[in-house]
Amino acid sequence: MSCDHGLEAERLSRALELLGRARVESYGDYHLVVVEICEDFYVFISVSCGSGGFYYEFSIGDENFVFGADKVSCLDVAVDVVKNVVRSSVPR
Repeated sequence: MSCDHGLEAERLSRALELLGRARVESYGDYHLVVVEICEDFYVFISVSCGSGGFYYEFSIGDENFVFGADKVSCLDVAVDVVKNVVRSSVPR
């Protein structure tokens, strides 16, 4: 089975644009989908290849993966982004 994490990252980026502005960054062994939920609040989705296909890891917050109490209202949308990726991409 071929694993093109760049193509998968682009697919996720297009699918998630309804929940926030999305972009894809390439880092060689993985691609990072960055979805801006609120100002300076993001969901970061690392897409790489694992033994069974794609491997996903998630982080939320600002560029340092942290957020303050003023961003708590953004969490519901961030959780929706993660749930959408898991529901549409991860085999059960």
